[in-house]
Amino acid sequence: MNSRLINLSALFFVGTVARLADAQGVNLAPANATDPLRAPPPDAATSATGPATANDNTVTVDEKKSAGGAPAQGSVAASTTTAQTTNAPGATAAPSESGDEGPLAMGLAPFIPPASKLPSGATPNYEHSKRIDDWHFDFHGYLNLPLVVGLHNRKNAYEGQQKLSLHTPPRIPGDLESFDYTGLMPTPYAQLNFSYGNSFVAATVIIAARSVTDATAYFNPPDQMGINNAYLTFKLLNKSNDKIYLDVGAFANRYGIMGEYDLGRYGTPLIAKMGGMGTTATGRFTRGDLRFMGEAGIMGQLNKAPVGEEPGSWNGYSDPNTGTSFILHGHGSVDYKRRASLALHGIYTFVQDDRVAPSQKDGHISILGAETRFSVGRFGHLYLGYANTSAIDARGVSSVIRVLNTKGGPGLMSEYLGPNSGGTGSLNTLGFEYDISLGNLLRSPGHFNGRAPDVSLGAFGIFTAISSNDKAYDSKKKFKYGLEGAYSMASWFAVGGRYDRVLADMDDMTRTHSIATARLIFRSDWQSNDQVMLSYSRLFNGSSVWVKEGNPPVYSPTIVPDADVVSLIATMWW
Repeated sequence: MNSRLINLSALFFVGTVARLADAQGVNLAPANATDPLRAPPPDAATSATGPATANDNTVTVDEKKSAGGAPAQGSVAASTTTAQTTNAPGATAAPSESGDEGPLAMGLAPFIPPASKLPSGATPNYEHSKRIDDWHFDFHGYLNLPLVVGLHNRKNAYEGQQKLSLHTPPRIPGDLESFDYTGLMPTPYAQLNFSYGNSFVAATVIIAARSVTDATAYFNPPDQMGINNAYLTFKLLNKSNDKIYLDVGAFANRYGIMGEYDLGRYGTPLIAKMGGMGTTATGRFTRGDLRFMGEAGIMGQLNKAPVGEEPGSWNGYSDPNTGTSFILHGHGSVDYKRRASLALHGIYTFVQDDRVAPSQKDGHISILGAETRFSVGRFGHLYLGYANTSAIDARGVSSVIRVLNTKGGPGLMSEYLGPNSGGTGSLNTLGFEYDISLGNLLRSPGHFNGRAPDVSLGAFGIFTAISSNDKAYDSKKKFKYGLEGAYSMASWFAVGGRYDRVLADMDDMTRTHSIATARLIFRSDWQSNDQVMLSYSRLFNGSSVWVKEGNPPVYSPTIVPDADVVSLIATMWW
C-alpha cells in the first residue's frame, strides 16, 4: 500500500507540473533537443565540451564543469539542462579561444546521476542551454534498468529440481560498499530532476530510486529514496572571467571523479562522497590560459537514528550509535587551457553527540586528496588521484561521509579497518583511469564527431593500503584493475568486452577473482540517448572469495559464488 501511494503521489506531482508548465507555455523538452534518429548539422558540436555562446544573464555549460563535461557543483540554475551524448573520449571539441569550455574541474554536480561510464564509450552528459528568459521549468532524468541473472549448478539436485539454479541478484563478490565492487553489474537506478528558476536563483528537486517496485519480489523501503536532494543555487557573481555560485540545501558532493564525464568505470569517487544539509560555495576565475577554482562548505544532517532503534532492512540498518556528524571541506584547483589540471582537497568530518553509547568517544575522519587529469584531444583522457583517509575513534561518525562507498566510520571498520580497530586507522589510496578513441586519434588533425565507426579503449585501477589498530587488518593491501574496449561498427550496434581482476588481499591469492565479459550493444543512433546491452560474464573465483547475503547482509564463507552471469541492461537519459 505504501509503495502504491508513493508511486501515485509521484505521478500526480509530475502530471500537475506538466499541466502547469503547459499552461505557462513552458517547454519540458530540452531547448536544443533534436530527433535522436537524425544527424545534427555538419558544423554542430557533438559534445558538451564544444563551443558555447556565453551570456552574462544565462547559466551555460562553460560556467562550471564537473569532472570533465558535466556542470560542476552549483551549476543547476537559471537555464535549461540538456542531456546529451558524448562519444567519450573521442567526440570532443577543442576549447574555444575564450577559454570557457573544457572538461576539467574538481567534483561532480549534485544533479548528475551516480553513473559509471557506459560500455559503448558513450557517456550521458548534461549541458545548460543558452536560454535567457527568466523563470522557467526544466525536467530531466536518467534510467538504468538491469536484469542480472547468476547461473549456478546445484551440488545435489533432488527429485523435481533442475541441476541449473538461477539467482537474481546473482551471488557474486562485489557489494557496492566493498572494495570488490567493479560497477560491472549495476543495480537498478532511476533519477528525475526538476528545476525552476531564473538567471539568479533556481530550485532543484531530485527524486531517485534504487529499485522498481513492480519488478521486485521483496519490497525494500530504503530503495525508494523519494526526494533525495532539494537545494537552491544562487549565482552571486557572473562576469565573463569571474563567477561565484552558492548551493544551499540538501545535496551531495563527490570528489575524486575518475571518469572524464562521470564517476568512472568503478562508479566510485576516489576521494569521498558527502551528502547532507548545508552549503557549498564555488568560485571560478580565469586569467589568460589559466583557470583557478575554489570550493568550500559545511554540511550536517537532519537527524539520527533514535537510541534503542532496532536496525533492520526497513530503515536501512540504521545505527543508533552513530551520532549527528558534520563536515568542513575546502578544495582548490588550477587548469591550463582546459587540457591539464591539478586539484587539492581537504575534508574533515567529526561527531560530538551525547545521544550514543555513554562510553563512546567523539571521533573524526580527515581526508587529504590530490588529483591531476589530462584531456589532450586525440591522445585521450588520463586521470591520476591520491587520497589519504585518517580515522580516529570514528565508530560514531555517520554516513554523512562515504569513503570508497562505505558509510561513515562503521563502514570503514567493516570493510577496511576491522571490528577491533575502534574506528582508528588509515587508508592510502591511488587510482588511475585512461580512455582513448582510435577514431579520434586516426582522424587527427581533423575533428571526429563520433558519427562513424570507432574503437574506444580504457584502462583503470584502484590500490589501497591499510593501517589499523586491528592486527588482523593492519598492513593489508588491496588492488583492482581492468581493461575495456568497444567497437562501434554501425549507428545502431556495437560490440565490446571487459576484463577485471580484484585482489582483495594481495598477500592471499585465494581471495582473488577475475571477470571476463562480452557485450552486444544496441542503440537508436550513433549519439542517441539510449542503449540496450546484452552481456555475458564468466567469473574465476579464488577458494576464499566470499559474498554477502542475509539480513543484514554479511560475508558468508559457506556460499559458493556464481561462475556465470547474464545481463540485460536498458539505459536512457534525457
